[in-house]
Formats: sequence, structure tokens, C-alpha cells
Amino acid sequence: MTDPTKPKRRRTKAAAATSKAASVTPVAPKVFVRLYRGLLPGATYKGLLGDCYLVRIVAGATQSTILIDCGMLLGSPDAEARMAAIAADIVKETGGTLDLLVVTHEHWDHISGFDQAREVFLGDPDNNVPPKLKIANLWMAWTEDPADADANALRAKFDKTGTALAALAMRMGADRASGAQSPFAAAPAAAIEGLENFLGPLEIDPHGDSTQLGAAAAKRLTGRAIFDTLKQVGHKVQYLSPGTVLPTPTATPLRTYVFGPPRDPKRLFKDLPTKAETGTLYMDTSSFNARLLMDVASGTEESLADNSPFSRRYNGITAAMVEPAPDAGATAPEAERTLAWLRQRYFDAHAPCRFADNPPKGHKCAKDLVCGADQASRRIDGDWLAAAGPLALKLDSDTNNTSLVLAFELPDASVMLFAADAQVGNWESWHDQNYTADGKSVTAAELLGRTRFYKVGHHGSHNATLTDQGLELMKHDDLVAAISTDFDLGTKQGSKGWQMPNPRVKTALLTHTKGRLIRGDRRRATDDDVKSFPVDPNFVARLDEANDLYIEYRVFG
Repeated sequence: MTDPTKPKRRRTKAAAATSKAASVTPVAPKVFVRLYRGLLPGATYKGLLGDCYLVRIVAGATQSTILIDCGMLLGSPDAEARMAAIAADIVKETGGTLDLLVVTHEHWDHISGFDQAREVFLGDPDNNVPPKLKIANLWMAWTEDPADADANALRAKFDKTGTALAALAMRMGADRASGAQSPFAAAPAAAIEGLENFLGPLEIDPHGDSTQLGAAAAKRLTGRAIFDTLKQVGHKVQYLSPGTVLPTPTATPLRTYVFGPPRDPKRLFKDLPTKAETGTLYMDTSSFNARLLMDVASGTEESLADNSPFSRRYNGITAAMVEPAPDAGATAPEAERTLAWLRQRYFDAHAPCRFADNPPKGHKCAKDLVCGADQASRRIDGDWLAAAGPLALKLDSDTNNTSLVLAFELPDASVMLFAADAQVGNWESWHDQNYTADGKSVTAAELLGRTRFYKVGHHGSHNATLTDQGLELMKHDDLVAAISTDFDLGTKQGSKGWQMPNPRVKTALLTHTKGRLIRGDRRRATDDDVKSFPVDPNFVARLDEANDLYIEYRVFG
């Protein structure tokens, strides 16, 4: 019985609310990945060669958002308009506040949006105009940490090489355009063709004028300027090292394993598998030509004479030096006649007619190799500048290997892997350390085995998806792979075109996913590559391709 002498205990509203909350089962989240492709009405292009992924974590009425990179290849059609549409969608979907921005590495096809839609992402810091999108948290790789001595040395090395390549490209183009008689004008035209589309604009002088490799950069921000501004815009910046395990700063946190980039220089600068390391496309940057390029680009052109493989007496010969006397002829001194011969065959735009005194009937000089033909192909004084191509390719690959690689663990312990543009050394380094979660050690192999969503590395290129230490370990029954690419645009890049995705990589992905391959430049219903695989109703139900601006896949829930 109740004692009438004691007052009744009344439950406060706070206590009642606490009790009610404790009795409610937490809502299982749904996790979506949105792959932006930015197709505009009436456009003929099919996809987007670049990375821009929005992860949405929806738990009841609460949504958290993570943006991983935002860029497209330099030279992509309608780039400004497409990025404006993408940025507007991000603002709409996030409600104006992005919980986490992840920027993986400094390549234009991953960061161009921060310049092309800078009023959304960056605002105008010089005039105190805030961005339209509030960035609550920013994650970058340890390679961007201004307090890290190794990171500072690495960035200085990359900046020096990139600036040198930009200066060389400008001089090659300028000397060709002006008709200058210089080795730079005689350099192979395609020495670095196409690679500038990844590297983007580069600063080449202290006054802030910038250039992409070989062409004017107009008013684009350099990659370094974008990174530096983003660090100021984010409320909280974290620089992540391999082996770190941490939760995402979201309402529904996802445990995150930091795979790369590696700190070991041997891993960081390994771009190709061991068997191909001596291939002709990748060169030792300590070689003669690379060192000479860097010296010349830095303004120390005396290196041309000091390091030339030819005898010093033949170094530095110019058109002015071989100009013969006006009256040089058969009776002229031998030295003058020699200079005249040299000029005619190596410096004049066209070779002299060997039948000048008595041409055969119907003779036309233009068709003869040594009679009226363009002489550029006969010159070798610009051949050493061909090293700019491999040097640019090496810089491109080394930058890829600085990619921040993250594995997000979902509520059922399955994994979403975002590999950015990681290449061989980065992939191999994931297995160099274990990862501690809940007091237990976890290996990269175990996490790869639980991967159900794989953002394909470097748009499906040949050396950005490892086999034994990568794809072969991904054994989840519902494995899905997503490639952000525009195959047709890739084939128009460089002198020979790029295959993105690479046929071998594409076949392996289709096999491992059983046809569950998402491509930004194709719709599943019209993709001939997947027609030979049985239709997975669960996969199809989770895939939304109805919007031209993006493709979205429900990974979990």
C-alpha cells in the first residue's frame, strides 16, 4: 500500500523524455553515393573525366554529407556551366552546410570545381565574401601538413619540377611561334602534350602569372592556391597519416581507415609494378637530360654548354653565327662556304634545290627530302628536350601516389573504398601496417575482403588497380565498382589518346563485380559490356540513373 504520509513522486518532463528516448530503437542509416557527371541538356558528351562524389548518410530525418573531391579534366566541354550545376546541387542537398570535405590530391581533375565554382566553395576571401557552402570539416593527406617537414620538402620538390615544366613548355611554344632558331623550337611538339590537363595551371613567376603546361591559364587559380585557400575556409582541418583510424565528423559517424598515402619514399615514388619499372615511359629523374632540363628551366643556360655531349667547339651554334657573307660563292673562302652549307641544310626553313643550276623538266622541290623540304626533322639539337615528356609523366604519377585513400566502414562492417588516383606504391603500402579498431588489430587484406563499394582508382587506368594486393582480395558478394570517366574525351588526349578505363582493368572489374559496374559515361540499360552478365535485381533497385547531373547508388540500408 501507498504510505499517505509521503508525498507522491512526480516524473519531470525531462525524465519522461529520457525514458522515451531510451526505449526507441536507433534508426538504421541508409548510405548513398552520388557520382556527378554533369550532363547538360542537348550536350553530346557522355560523362565526366574527373572525381566528384557526394556521400549521403541518412538516419531518419537526419542527413550527413561527405564530399570527396570535385573536379574535371582541363579542357572538358562546358566545364564552367557543368560545375556550376554540380555545385548548386551540392548546396541544395547539404542545406548549405557540408559536414566533411575530403580533398585527395592536387590534380586538376579532382579540384577544378573549387575554382570553377569558387563563389560556392571559396567565396572571395580578399573582399571578405564568405562561400555559399559552409565547410564544417576538411580532411587532407599528411603531405599537405604545413607543420610536417617531410611534407614541406615533398611539396617543394613537386613545385620546382612543375614550375620548370611550365617554363619549358612556354619557351617551346613561343620559339616555335616566332620562328626562332633555337633547340626549344626544334623540340618534339608532343613532349608533354596532354599531361597539362591533369596538372592544371602552374605558377611560373613571383608576380602570380600562371600557365598550364603550354597554354595561357587566364584567371584560373593554381592547384596550390586552391589548397591554401581551402585550408583557410574549413573550420577544422585534419591531415591524415596511414594507419590512422577515426570516425567521420557526421551525425551518424562512419569508422574510417586511412590507407594512404605512404610515408616511405620507396612506396611513394613507385608508380609501376616491379617488372615494368625500367620501362621507357618512366625515367630516372637523376639522368643527364632531366638534370639539364631543370637547370635550363631555372635560368642557368650555361649548362647547355657545360653538359652537352658534343665537343665544346660545336656548342651554341646559332643561325647568326653561320650567316655567310653576302657574296659567298664558289670562289669564297672555304670557311664561308662551309658556314653557308651548314645554314642551308640545318637553319633555313627549307633545304636548297640541288638542281638549282639545271633543274630536270617538271621538277618540284617540295617533294624532295633534301630539296625544298621542311628541315625540322633533320635537326637533333632539340632532341634532349624530349625528356620533358617522361619528366612530366613522372610528376603526374608521383602526384597520384600522394592520394589520400580512405576505407569507410558501414554499420554491418562492410566497407566503401575510395582509392582516388593511388598507384602501385600507394596500394602496396596499405599492407605495411595494421589498423586498430575496438582494441583489435585489422589488416588491409581483411578490409579489402569486406569491400562492397569500390571507387575505381584513376578512372580505370592501367596501373591504378592492383590485382593480387587489391581487386583479388575484394570478395564481398555484393561488390560494386564505380568509374568516373568519359572514354571518348580520354581518347582525344595526348598524341596517342588514353584508354580510361583500360580494357584489361575493365574486364577484371566486370568479372569481380559480376557486371555490377557503374560508369559515369554509360547507362546500364545500354551498356554492351554488362549484357553478358545476369541482371541482379537488388543492384538495379539500388541504382538511380534517372538524373543527367549524377548517378546515385544506395550502398547500404
